[in-house]
Amino acid sequence: MIWTNHIAHRRGARAGLTGARVAFNAATVVLAACLPFLAAGHSQAQQSPPGATHPSAAAAAAAGQIADFFSEVGDQIYDDCIFELSQEQIEVQQALIVAYIKAGASAAMARKLAVKQIHPPKLSAKCEAIRRLPKEPGPIASLAPTDEPEAPPPPVVPKAPAKVPTGPPISIANKRTLPQWDCAPGVDFVTIQLNGYPRKLTGGEICNPFEDVIHEVPPTAGTFRLGYTIRTGRLFVISSDPRSNGQTIAWAISGREMCRNNPDPDCLATRAVGPLPPGEYAFGSNDPSKRVTWGPKTKRNVVGIYLRKLWDKDRFTPRQTAAILARGNIAIHERLKGEMSEACLGLEPKGWAYVASLVKAGRATGVNAYIDEPYPQVAENPPIVVASSFSLTSLFK
Repeated sequence: MIWTNHIAHRRGARAGLTGARVAFNAATVVLAACLPFLAAGHSQAQQSPPGATHPSAAAAAAAGQIADFFSEVGDQIYDDCIFELSQEQIEVQQALIVAYIKAGASAAMARKLAVKQIHPPKLSAKCEAIRRLPKEPGPIASLAPTDEPEAPPPPVVPKAPAKVPTGPPISIANKRTLPQWDCAPGVDFVTIQLNGYPRKLTGGEICNPFEDVIHEVPPTAGTFRLGYTIRTGRLFVISSDPRSNGQTIAWAISGREMCRNNPDPDCLATRAVGPLPPGEYAFGSNDPSKRVTWGPKTKRNVVGIYLRKLWDKDRFTPRQTAAILARGNIAIHERLKGEMSEACLGLEPKGWAYVASLVKAGRATGVNAYIDEPYPQVAENPPIVVASSFSLTSLFK
């Protein structure tokens, strides 16, 4: 009990330090954004000729400009410039500490390694743009949201409760990670427990992530749909242009733990673990400029997609089909270190940035997800990172 209280106290202190760092970073961003206006107001006050407005009036005007600025872009500053660990990263970090201690590391070393290995993403381009605001105050309307509010959705008509499908219960208790996603021979790893499932991590990262490679889509492809192969993680072009049709764009993880890129029917039907189901998907907005949105729960920008038509129904039992259709929202997003991606497409940083630009520009018009590779003649092997510099012996130093 004493050890437990001590750990709880240390965790509380660590949480306090984390909150202080976040507050300090936020204050830094706010100060960076305010300085141009403060400097301008101070300069006007100093250089006013005799008989001009009193310096206090100039300072008040500058303060008013600052207030107007933050009323316009305050939410953007919070969304784009204040980064914390995602909820999954927090859980991974805490689980890593426990795993490292079990492997023989001291509590201090375990905390140090986990904090070093699991960290938030870099500042976004928007945040960097805000930090580089011009020194002279000017129009700020371009930073404010300009989209007209969308009309409220039509009222939902209640439906009669659906009958519960019969058949064997869905279980993934005996499923195993597909061999291509397991740790390569000779790679040191620790196993954490996350939401009741084991996850192998090497240096804080999942085993065998994809390399962050991008193949740009030529202009001749015109508009196209994004294709995704669940079994391999390949994201590619579906186009009427034969020169681009089937071309690889990037690679994305879908599914967690033993269900990572595993099209097993039980995996596809298991919420919070399975990969995205096979089928035809549409974007969440008809306006390309609104398709990349901020996900407050994921703490990053995402592209929402929804299932319009489920494919390969003959592979699923009625119970599995019902569970697949009830899995909820799906998205394309950046995958952060240590994370996996349930029912979504988790891209590496450069891959996410490029795919998001295709979606926002209106070049990508939707997503098709396939269980097996539809273009084997042009598909290459996944670019998997199998090496790791992580060493368990370092835990005992």
